[in-house]
Amino acid sequence: MSPTHKLSCHCGSIRLEVEAELAGLHECNCSTCARAGFIHWKVRVEAVKLVTQKRQLSTYLWRDADGGHHFCPTCGTALLRTGYRDHISVNARCLEGIDIFELEIGRYDGRNLMPPGPTT
Repeated sequence: MSPTHKLSCHCGSIRLEVEAELAGLHECNCSTCARAGFIHWKVRVEAVKLVTQKRQLSTYLWRDADGGHHFCPTCGTALLRTGYRDHISVNARCLEGIDIFELEIGRYDGRNLMPPGPTT
């Protein structure tokens, strides 16, 4: 059984639990990740449990209708990215009780490897 990790936004309004090994973390330099500082931790959809109510999340869609950047409308902290089919990318910066400087974090060159989004 995988460990359960607790995550929250800065103000504590949004709380998640993830049951998965803390591995495969990466940062990305695409236009949104570079600005938000999101550290991706991709886990299976079933591994993520939203402890607070969904109505509290806000979503920014930029490429298509099934993937987005989900954040707290109160403090603005980005918690989740969707659009990866059977996975969700959780922001490892939101892990409670973990010093991110102690984690092994890879890099993904989203600036050059991802196709551009819509221009209009």
